[in-house]
Amino acid sequence: MSEHIFAISPTGAPSASACGYRPSRRGESNSLRKGQSKTHRNHQPEFNGKTPRGMASRVVARIRHHDWCRNADLIALRQKGYTPYSRMFDRTFRPKPMRVTARSESREALSALSLVLAANCYYSPDSEYMFEIMLPVEEMARCMGVLHVYESGRKAYDVLLNALRVLEQLDYVVVHRARDADSGQNKPMRIFLTESFFTSRGMSVEDIRTWLHKYRQWAVASGIAESVRDRYARHQLKMARLGINIDGHHSLKNRLKQIKRWVVSPELCAEKQRVTSDIERVLDGHAANLRQLRPAKGTDRFQNAWRRYAAGGELTMAMQMKLEQSVRAEHPQLNVSDAEKYYRLLLERAGVPLS
Repeated sequence: MSEHIFAISPTGAPSASACGYRPSRRGESNSLRKGQSKTHRNHQPEFNGKTPRGMASRVVARIRHHDWCRNADLIALRQKGYTPYSRMFDRTFRPKPMRVTARSESREALSALSLVLAANCYYSPDSEYMFEIMLPVEEMARCMGVLHVYESGRKAYDVLLNALRVLEQLDYVVVHRARDADSGQNKPMRIFLTESFFTSRGMSVEDIRTWLHKYRQWAVASGIAESVRDRYARHQLKMARLGINIDGHHSLKNRLKQIKRWVVSPELCAEKQRVTSDIERVLDGHAANLRQLRPAKGTDRFQNAWRRYAAGGELTMAMQMKLEQSVRAEHPQLNVSDAEKYYRLLLERAGVPLS
């Protein structure tokens, strides 16, 4: 009968060195927790942002009813296996196949992130690179409800980064990463949606082109086109201030141009050029008509004299308005039909000598 010899610790238990056992970090964390339930996740992904009107509301409505369990792209990716960003450039890494159906936590994160991307996208066919997300990653995590702040002040949003990496492998987004000055790590700085982001949800290219056209008309009619354009300009200025430049990334630029060619077809470009030419021709005709209606130089002598007299300080604003009202009451539409006679009457009423 063999005899086992253990080194006895002062507490009476065999020591770890004698048994060849070394406690893991997980075991240490479990012992420190002392029977408390382990935190499964800190936050549940859920889109809590505001959906703007226009094309964004249409895209968000389509995404809300998307079933990830039936997504053919996600099924094919899981059968092949995920490649995390930390192993993206590791040639020795081999992804492991996974079960076909993703867990509910993964589906919730993918849905919440897709809604955030669709709600904060710049839907303008006039931009150089289309479908850019005008929101920092930290704000995206806050809109998803997965921004976790530790007691030390460190902010973490691993749920968003993992879901974004999955969408990148699905070719639903194009991500440009750059070094963050605060953390010193490569983080997503500019994100663009691809054509697969829309087609995978059942949106055809004809739908996208129709929505873009209606969105442009609605933005111009409602008067928000300028504000949206200014917001995108501020976003680009912020990227330039942070030193985020994609001019040297030729493969990325070619991919973004391919996305724009998918949406803005050559036929639409030719139609836009034709409409622009027609508008310019109409505007030139209106300008010529206005030049014909404008009086010849030197025939507005009394109008200039009245303006100089009113600006000279010899006539108060109340007296000026009173004189103009009295002349218009006696001679309606005279300032339109014969402006020089109208201003001559004003000068005579004011007692200004006429040479």
